[in-house]
Amino acid sequence: MKLFDPRPKTSRDSLFDRERELEELHRAVDRGLPLVALLGVRRVGKTSVLRTFLGEVNGLYVDARGLVRRADLETRVADALSESLGRLRRFLEGVRGVSVAGFSVEVRWRGRDSVSLAGLLSEIDKRGERFVFALDEVQQSKPPVSAELRSVLAYGYDNLENVTFVVVGSEVGMLRDFLALEDPSSPLYGRYAYEVHVERFSEDLSREFLERGFREEGVEPPPGVVEEAVGFFDGIVGWLVLFGRGYVDGAGSVEELKRAAVNLAAEELGKLSPRERMVLRAVAEGCRSWSEVRRYVDERFGVALPKATLSRIIEKLEKLSIIRGYEFLDPVYREAARRLTT
Repeated sequence: MKLFDPRPKTSRDSLFDRERELEELHRAVDRGLPLVALLGVRRVGKTSVLRTFLGEVNGLYVDARGLVRRADLETRVADALSESLGRLRRFLEGVRGVSVAGFSVEVRWRGRDSVSLAGLLSEIDKRGERFVFALDEVQQSKPPVSAELRSVLAYGYDNLENVTFVVVGSEVGMLRDFLALEDPSSPLYGRYAYEVHVERFSEDLSREFLERGFREEGVEPPPGVVEEAVGFFDGIVGWLVLFGRGYVDGAGSVEELKRAAVNLAAEELGKLSPRERMVLRAVAEGCRSWSEVRRYVDERFGVALPKATLSRIIEKLEKLSIIRGYEFLDPVYREAARRLTT
């Protein structure tokens, strides 16, 4: 798989400069830590790190985005088991409620001789080998399944000595809220999550990434193209891939490719509420304090935000990992926010 392939990477051969993150994950699992959080801003490459790591251990990957019903969770777990059957067959054979036939897995979640998710993980735990159960973007799951996932994590934390749970999230504050480690009402209260952070590339690494990617494609861009992309995309590997792929495929000029990235970010920000978009616009236009944001929203949009409302909005935008301290974590989103209207 080449560097400019937009799909998540699955091996070290195609993953660029993530040795530190992979080794941190390996150390955490080798130490038997029960709960690991893999964190980083949007498009920084967390899923590629995770999928590559899971290719080197006994583990299962489940995409938790948008999960609402238990049936949806059960379907995704069963599909993930089938996709990884070649590596996981020995963990599943003989487990009550699990049928392995050819290259597929059928799980009986209800009725006679059925198994629950916690029960399935308990059976895997009995095999005596280290196993990783990974939930990607788990903070985007919704009730009632989100509560069930927290209960499974808590059960595994307390009872499954051979299972490590890895939870992944780009909305860092929301992920921490989902785990609720400091909330007495949460089943995970008082537990500890070891954090591994996937960082953006430095300017030098961004430059090397693009230059290597262009060499793989047999393309030599004119002087200045790489430097412009390095300066604009600020080490966010997903944007660098999008730019490189688009440039190689002739999808547009440098400016058109930058605009395409901003448009994509604007689509995501457009899903926020009107008041949240107002606040982001204010921050994008240079407001660097609570009072400046409130004044800008009043003068620009004619909306006087109550103090409590503004505080809640800023807190939410920080938990979504869009801003921190009145600064955007990704310059592409800053440019996109400048286009926001109510």
